[in-house]
Amino acid sequence: MAYYAVEYVFSPDKRHLRVRPTHREYLAGLAEAGRIVLCGPLTSDTGGLLIFRAEDEAEVRTMVDHDPYTTAGVLSRVRIEQWSPVLGYLAPRL
Repeated sequence: MAYYAVEYVFSPDKRHLRVRPTHREYLAGLAEAGRIVLCGPLTSDTGGLLIFRAEDEAEVRTMVDHDPYTTAGVLSRVRIEQWSPVLGYLAPRL
């Protein structure tokens, strides 16, 4: 398994707020399944950061594609990058 950092950027019209409860339910299921390590919105509420645990980028892309934020069309950009945790409080626990 590998780790992937995902950046969501919301569309500026704030439509994501209507979808947020369903989006969080979806992510809670992924967290329970061990696929989401950490996630949360930026305090500016312009986007969010998510750390996924997956076999490959294609698996992450599938999870992102099924996110209610994606299906509702409220994201203006999604960036997915494989991530190597090296240092920090959580690094030894990953």
